[in-house]
Amino acid sequence: MARLDGIIRFRKWELDEHRRELAVLLDERAQVVQTLENLDAEMVAQKTMIHSDLGSVTLGAYIEGARKKRAWIVDDIRSKDQDIEEKQDVVADAFKELKTFEIAERRQQDRYRREIDRQEQNELDDLGRRAFENAPVP
Repeated sequence: MARLDGIIRFRKWELDEHRRELAVLLDERAQVVQTLENLDAEMVAQKTMIHSDLGSVTLGAYIEGARKKRAWIVDDIRSKDQDIEEKQDVVADAFKELKTFEIAERRQQDRYRREIDRQEQNELDDLGRRAFENAPVP
């Protein structure tokens, strides 16, 4: 049984590591989404400056650059989403493996308990049989 205990401990550690990696990916995605939201807010603010002399000259170049940057950010979000999906699959597989070993351990413990119970019952039967055989006949 000690062998399965070690495997289960390792699988739990491995699952925790995968979950930590998934959490990092989710945090990274949230940061990229925040960057996109900040860029969108900045673009809105820049569009309000169109009526100024400087704004009318530079707004076109700014909007073009911001659109390119927005496209990069959206691509980054898609990439993060794909990484997250893959890591979620890894976490799910690791969880399934852990549960498989936990079920195997529980079955092994049940078999062990049944064997102990059977041995104890055999010993009690032997004691009862000997007591009956050695009992005085009236």
